[in-house]
Amino acid sequence: MEPEEYRQRGKEMVDYICQYLSNVRERRVTPDVQPGYMRAQLPDSAPMDPDSWDNIFGDIEKIIMPGVVHWQSPHMHAYFPALTSWPSLLGDMLADAINCLGFTWASSPACTELEMNVMDWLAKMLGLPDKFLHHHPDSVGGGVLQSTVSESTLVALLAARKNKILEMKPSEPDTDESSLNSRLIAYASDQAHSSVEKAGLISLVKVKFLPVDENFSLRGGTLKKAIAEDRKKGLVPVFVCATLGTTGVCAFDNLSELGPICNAEGLWLHIDAAYAGTAFVCPEFRLFLDGIEYADSFTFNPSKWMMVHFDCTGFWVKDKYKLHQTFSVNPVYLRHPNSGAAVDFMHWQIPLSRRFRSLKLWFVIRSFGVKKLQAHVRHGTETAKFFESLVKSDPLFEIPAKRHLGLVVFRLKGPNWLTEKLLKELSSSGRLFLIPATIHDKFIIRFTVTSQFTTREDILQDWNIIQHTAAQIISQNYGLHCINSGGGARIPDMIAKPSSDAISNASQLYLDGGKYKTPSRKIVVQPKKLVAGPSACVISQQVKGQEDPLDDCFPEDVQDVTKHKLTSFLFSYLSVQGKKKTARSLSCNSVPMTGSLEQCNPKAAATDKKESYANARTLSRLPEEVMMFKKSAFKKLIKFYSVPSFPECSIQCGLQLPCCPLQAIV
Repeated sequence: MEPEEYRQRGKEMVDYICQYLSNVRERRVTPDVQPGYMRAQLPDSAPMDPDSWDNIFGDIEKIIMPGVVHWQSPHMHAYFPALTSWPSLLGDMLADAINCLGFTWASSPACTELEMNVMDWLAKMLGLPDKFLHHHPDSVGGGVLQSTVSESTLVALLAARKNKILEMKPSEPDTDESSLNSRLIAYASDQAHSSVEKAGLISLVKVKFLPVDENFSLRGGTLKKAIAEDRKKGLVPVFVCATLGTTGVCAFDNLSELGPICNAEGLWLHIDAAYAGTAFVCPEFRLFLDGIEYADSFTFNPSKWMMVHFDCTGFWVKDKYKLHQTFSVNPVYLRHPNSGAAVDFMHWQIPLSRRFRSLKLWFVIRSFGVKKLQAHVRHGTETAKFFESLVKSDPLFEIPAKRHLGLVVFRLKGPNWLTEKLLKELSSSGRLFLIPATIHDKFIIRFTVTSQFTTREDILQDWNIIQHTAAQIISQNYGLHCINSGGGARIPDMIAKPSSDAISNASQLYLDGGKYKTPSRKIVVQPKKLVAGPSACVISQQVKGQEDPLDDCFPEDVQDVTKHKLTSFLFSYLSVQGKKKTARSLSCNSVPMTGSLEQCNPKAAATDKKESYANARTLSRLPEEVMMFKKSAFKKLIKFYSVPSFPECSIQCGLQLPCCPLQAIV
C-alpha cells in the first residue's frame, strides 16, 4: 500500500468506524457463534500473494463482526465499562504512526515527559496527595502508565516484597531470600479482584482474603486481628490491597481504618480503584478516598470509565526508588548521558518496551476538560439510579447490595435457580449482556451503565426485556398462562393447573391431619387495566369452602392505583426445600369490605366458623365472588406481617403463590 492509497483507505476506515460507533446500539450485543466458528471461513495457510484491500475490508463484516461483543453498545452491561472516544482514537492513531518504544528518556523524550506531566494532571484531577506527583518539591514519587490494573497490583506487590526482604536481611544475613519470601503474607478482602490472587501466585507470596462487613467493606479490626494471628505463626505481614469499587457490588474498603494500621505495622498499602477511580474527578465522590494519605501506591483505569480506550492504566507510588530497587537493570546498551538525572520508566515496570499511551490520555483530557468528564461520570451515575428505581418498583425483584456509582446488582426474589435461568435467557437473546456474581450465597446479576451514549430510553428497553423474560420464566415454571401487555411484553393472565414444579417448590396452604393439603381451585378474572408493566400479573382464582374476605388494604392517601404493581409473583416467598426458616408473608392486595362478612358472603362466614379450628393454619382465603376494580375503591396498601415458621421457606395463599389476587368494590 502506497501513501496515496493509505490516504484513501484511511478515510474509508474512519467513515466505517464512525458508522459503526454511531449505530452500535442497533447491533446484537453478543455474537451468536460457537467456538471455532471462524476456522471454516479462513484458509489453512497465509496467502502467498497479496490480497486486495477491497477483499480485506469486506471480510470485516463477513468474518470479524459476527464474532464481536460490542463493548461500546448502550446495551452492554457486563463487567465494568471499557470506553473509547473520538479524541482517544485520534491519539492512538498518531501514537501508532510514531510507534516509539519509550523505555528510557533517551529513546523518546516526548513520550516520557508528556507521560510525567499528564500523570500529574490526572493525580490532581482525582485529588491524590502531593506525594504522588513528579513535579513537587516534597515528592520522591510519581505516576506511570501501565497496561492494566492487574499488572500494577503485581508491580506493587513485587516492590513491597523486595523492600520487606531488604528490611529483614540485616537481622538474618545468612538466610536465603527464598526462605525469607516464604514467610511473607499479604492481605485483601474476600471481595478483591482475582488479579490479587494471581499476583500472589506469581510472586510466591501467600495472600489471605479477609471477611468483609455487612456493606462488603474490609474493616480495620479484621485486618488487625489477622496481622496479630499471623505474627504469632511466625509469618511476616507485608502488603495490603484495599479495593475501592469491588468487582461484585462496587463496595469500598475502609481506608481511614486500614491506613493507620498499615502505617503502624509497616505494611505496604496498595489501592485498587480500577473502575471507581474515574469517579474521583467529581469532588462529591471523594469521601471514599478518606485515608488515601496512608497509601504507598494507587492505581485505576482511565480505560474503563474515562473514555480513554484500552490499554491505559494509571499507577502512582509515593517512593519511586522502591520500584527502582525491584526492577532496575542497567545494561550498557540502555545507558544514556542523562541516566540517573532523567526518569527512565523501564525501571517502573516489568516489561522493557512501552507504548506512547499518554498521547490519547492527553487528547481526551484536553478535548473534554475536567468539567465535561465530571458531567460524564454524573450522567452514568444518574442513569444507574434510574435503573435502580425501576428494579425497586417491581416486587418480583430485589437489590441485595447498595448501589454505588454506575453498578446495580439485582435478582429475582426466591431460589437462586430463578435468577440463574433469567440470566441464561437474557444472555441467549443477545439483546443485552449481563454477568453474574454471588453474595452471601445469593446468585445475583450485575447491571453496569457503561456507554456514554446510554439514554433512559435504552435503559427502559433493557428493563422491558428483563421484565418480559422474568414473566416468561415464571409462567413456564409455575403453571401460568401469558397475555400480551400494552408494551408488547407477555404477562401471566391466569392460574391454570399447578405445574409439578409449582407443587414441588411451593409451600402448601394449610395442615390437615399433619399433612399439607392443596385446596381446590377455579378462576376469577381480575381487570387487565391495572397491569403496570410486563411483570404485573393478572390472576384468577377461587377456593371452595374458603371464602373469607381479604383483610389488608391500600392506604387512604393513595390516589392512583396504577402507581402500584400487583404483587402476585413475589417469589421471595417461594420455598427452599429441605430448609426451615422463618418467613415473612406479603398479605393479599385488597380493598376494604363495606359490610360485615355475613353481609358480603354469608356462606363464607358459615364455612369459616365450621372450619376455623380444623384449618387454624390457613394463611389466606379467597371470596366466592370477586367484582371488578374501580380506582376509587383502593384505600389501603398491603403490609408485611410476621408468620410462623414452616418446614419450607415460603408462605403462600390458596393459589400456591405468595399472595392472593386483589379484591375491589364496584
